[in-house]
Amino acid sequence: MRESNLEIEFKFNAKSITKRQFHSKIESVLFQQINPFLAISCDDYYVKSGVDGFLRHRKGGNTHELTLKLKRSENTIRKEVNIDLADNDDQNIVEFLILSGYRKKFSIFKEAWVYNLEDCDLSYYTLSDGRSYIEIEATKYNTEAEGVRIIEQWANLLGLASDSKESRSLFEIFSDEQDCNNTCDSCDCK
Repeated sequence: MRESNLEIEFKFNAKSITKRQFHSKIESVLFQQINPFLAISCDDYYVKSGVDGFLRHRKGGNTHELTLKLKRSENTIRKEVNIDLADNDDQNIVEFLILSGYRKKFSIFKEAWVYNLEDCDLSYYTLSDGRSYIEIEATKYNTEAEGVRIIEQWANLLGLASDSKESRSLFEIFSDEQDCNNTCDSCDCK
C-alpha cells in the first residue's frame, strides 16, 4: 500500500526549452493533442526560528491551501501535507501563522501550464522574474522506486537532460539567493 501524502517529483531548469517546445514534445510522445490547464498562483513562504523547513500559503485559481513539506531524498521524495483553506479568510490565515511564531520570508508568483496524464503530472511554469522550470510528479505508483521510474521514463521521453535537473525546491532556490544578496555584493547567485 502506498504511503499517504508522499510526493515524488523531479524539477528541471527550463533554460533550453520554451513552453511551446515542451508542449510539442508532450504531444509527440502521446501521439495526440492535449490541452494543459493554466494555474496562476502566489505562494507565500513562512519560516519559524528553530524549525527546519517552511510552510507555504498558496493562493490562486481554485486553490487556497497551506502546505507543509518534509524532504527525504534531495528534492525528489518528500512528505507533503496540504490543508484546504477555501473557506478561510486570507487575513485570518496570516494572523494564525504569525501568532504561531512564523514570519513571512518571501512570495513567489508563477504561471503553470499543467498536464494531468495517466501516471504523472507534467508542469511548465514561469516565475515572475522570467525563469522557467519543468516538474514531473508521479501520481500513480505503489512504491517510491516505481514513482522514480515513472519520472525518469518521462524525463527521457521528453529529452530532459540530467544536467538541467534541479535538486533544490523553489523555497531553497529563493532562500539561497536571498541569503547571498544579503551577505555579498558579487556572488554567483546574482
